[in-house]
Amino acid sequence: MYDEIAVLQVIDDKAVLACAFGALAFLANWTYFYACARAARRDQCSPMALWATTIFIAHDGSFLIHARHWFTDYEGVAGAWMLPLFWCGLIVTFGFELVFLGQTIRYGRNEYAPRLSQRQWLGYVLAALAVGMVFWSVTKTYLDDPIYLMTFLVTYAMCAPATIQALARRGDSSGLDPLLTWTYLAVGVFFVALTVGVIGSEPAGEPFRQGWFLVGSLLVFALAGALIVLQRVLPPPGREFRGVDGSVHRAPLVVS
Repeated sequence: MYDEIAVLQVIDDKAVLACAFGALAFLANWTYFYACARAARRDQCSPMALWATTIFIAHDGSFLIHARHWFTDYEGVAGAWMLPLFWCGLIVTFGFELVFLGQTIRYGRNEYAPRLSQRQWLGYVLAALAVGMVFWSVTKTYLDDPIYLMTFLVTYAMCAPATIQALARRGDSSGLDPLLTWTYLAVGVFFVALTVGVIGSEPAGEPFRQGWFLVGSLLVFALAGALIVLQRVLPPPGREFRGVDGSVHRAPLVVS
């Protein structure tokens, strides 16, 4: 879909802007993941849907295990300095994703599979992780995204549906807080500024300013807005709320 050598050249030519938006996107991402883990621990719930956690681990892990490729195979290519920096940044996000997995194992059984024992739930989660890694590997094999710029947008966008799915099931704002919702928006702002604004400003970056990538970039802002609204309107854990059919429910204090 894009020529990574030409894209790296653009990044090298616009190094100050590329570094600024890239660093801000990572900082927002780390803060967002921290907020997810903090809210999950506070409310004793899974941080997001299991399917999303498995894909995130597979995505970031597949980048990390190819460290030699990122550090050596692009040697001498203008802009290649970005790839080791990206690799280092993903170490932090991958660490948070492992925390998500642990929280899902600890808190998610009653939420997803209350009839399973904790040992059975652990086996299910690990099996789901293996399946996610296999199908991510199949998908990545046939994607034309050599330096992961396209798939980062896709995996980032998955966070909101994975969270909204859990909120719909809980009926309350467990697992949410303002830091989480606003930093999710910030990730999108800075990453879109990097890809559409900086890389897309040159001919080599044309795929980033047209077609489905541009549609996806706009959609993530809508998803971020939805999370901000839900955080404000959903009842807190333990508060009674009325369903669309008029029935009265009480949100649990914890989901453990």
